[in-house]
Formats: sequence, structure tokens, C-alpha cells
Amino acid sequence: MKLFMVGASPFARKVRAAAEQLHLSNRIELVIANPHERPPELLEQNPLSKIPTLVDDNGNVHIDSYAICEYLDSLSSRFDLIPLAGRQRHDVQYRHALAHGVMDCAVIRRVESLKAEDEDRAAWMRRQALTIGRVLNWFEENAMLDGPSTLDRLTLGAALGFLDFRFPEDGWREERPKLAKWFEAYEETPPMATTQPFE
Repeated sequence: MKLFMVGASPFARKVRAAAEQLHLSNRIELVIANPHERPPELLEQNPLSKIPTLVDDNGNVHIDSYAICEYLDSLSSRFDLIPLAGRQRHDVQYRHALAHGVMDCAVIRRVESLKAEDEDRAAWMRRQALTIGRVLNWFEENAMLDGPSTLDRLTLGAALGFLDFRFPEDGWREERPKLAKWFEAYEETPPMATTQPFE
């Protein structure tokens, strides 16, 4: 399999962490492809020029990080990243969507930070930062941190890692001791330790 990605992408890290958790990472070749440069090899597989994009062993293309993780989950009987049914499935999907939203907001902030300064852009970045704060407060207040490395926890780990990587000055740990303690330990687990972001 081939995974088109960039090293700093939290969405790609989520997929890489899922593959590590499922013991599938040795079956995946990482292909660095900057989607903003629209490399032909990526466009051939995904005309949206978005990463992550996974090409499986049969040549089928999987796009969107959640869909890719769901596909990887289907390849392994060792561990369920996403429960198949019931309240557990709903809870994992809900928490995943919140953590994924943190990544969305953080990536928007990153992209906007690279543009020329103006008032509207600054206001848009503040809005993303406030949204991130609200979601992190939710995770601090709702005891879901302990438990198996289901997709929601992998996604939250990737999101917090991206905040540390791109916005270390934010100080998200302040006033969130439970979340900070969980992340400190979670970063040492194989899915997180082996998938650190890079330029």
C-alpha cells in the first residue's frame, strides 16, 4: 500500500497511528506529496489533490482520513478502532468528530498564519483558536480519556501533537490538567511515539 502524505499533517498522522495500532504500518509505503504543489502522482490517484490518500494493494484509492482508518480497521482482526454497532460506535464517532474538528481548526490557523496580515484574517484565526479551546475544555470535562486506542483517542492524540508542533505558545495544557496528564502518557505509546510530525 502507498500513503500519500506530508510529515506535518495531523490527518496523515492519524492514519499512520491507526496503522501502527493495527500492526499494519510495515505494509505501507509513505510517499511525501505536497498537495499544494499538485504532484502528478497524487493527482492521478486523487484529483482533489488532498492528503492523506491511500492506494491499497489492489490499486483501490481511499481518501479522507476517517475512511482510510475505517478501511485499515477492516484489514485487521486484532483490534477495532471503530466499534461495529451500538452506543460504543456512536460515542467513538462523536468524540472522533470533535477531535478531528480541532485538527481542522488548527490547520486553518496554520494556513492563515502564512498569509499577509489583515484584520479579517486575524479575526478568523481567533475564531479557530476559540473553537479549539472549547473542544479541549469538553475533553477535559468529559471522562473518556482512559481506555483502548480507538480512533477517537488516536485522533485526539494527533490533534494535540499538531498543536504542540505548530502552536507551542498556545499553552493548551493550562487549566486542563487531566487532558495534559493523559497526553503526556499517550505520547509514549507506539502509535504516537512512532508517528511524530516532521517538516
